[in-house]
Amino acid sequence: MAHKKFIVFEGNEGTGKSTHIKYASDYLTQKKIDHIVTREPGGTNFGESVRSILLDKNSDLDSLSEAMLFYASRVFNYNNIILKALNDNKYVICDRFHYSTLVYQGIAENNETVIDLHKTLDSYFSEHISLVFHLDASIETCLNRIGSREVSDKFEEQGEKFLIKIKTSYEKIFLENNKVTKILTDEDISIVQKNIQKRLDVLINE
Repeated sequence: MAHKKFIVFEGNEGTGKSTHIKYASDYLTQKKIDHIVTREPGGTNFGESVRSILLDKNSDLDSLSEAMLFYASRVFNYNNIILKALNDNKYVICDRFHYSTLVYQGIAENNETVIDLHKTLDSYFSEHISLVFHLDASIETCLNRIGSREVSDKFEEQGEKFLIKIKTSYEKIFLENNKVTKILTDEDISIVQKNIQKRLDVLINE
């Protein structure tokens, strides 16, 4: 059985990342695969401090400032948590990674500086990625899920037009990425998780 895999979950607001990341982690535990789960922004004390700033509804940061904070948190998490776990022959599951910054602060905001920054750093962050789960759902489904939450963050409150931008941006960047597996999360949760399990089984046996 192969070890040391880096799995990233990406997707729009309301596509069920938290739910399906927990399922993936539980499945790896069931398979007795040593792994860690981390998130972006976050994963470290520094990253969690950055997270509180970035998700603050009262934040007035522009997209470039947001991107710089995301990358500061990401570099620290990557170098100190993710690479360490991979070097210890563990699996890593990450809730969002550098693709999110390209989508949210770059393409959706038409910020060429952020897009260029992603191009510069992409090979560094992509080197160890084994699999990207692109969770996708209809805008209606995303809005319904967001609306049912008791607490929402800055990005979840941006509305339908924002969600459409994010959805189309993800579709654009993942069009020709052979590390990406698209999972439709509109379906019954048992079907979604079965599809995730099938892809994980392929990865585990590679």
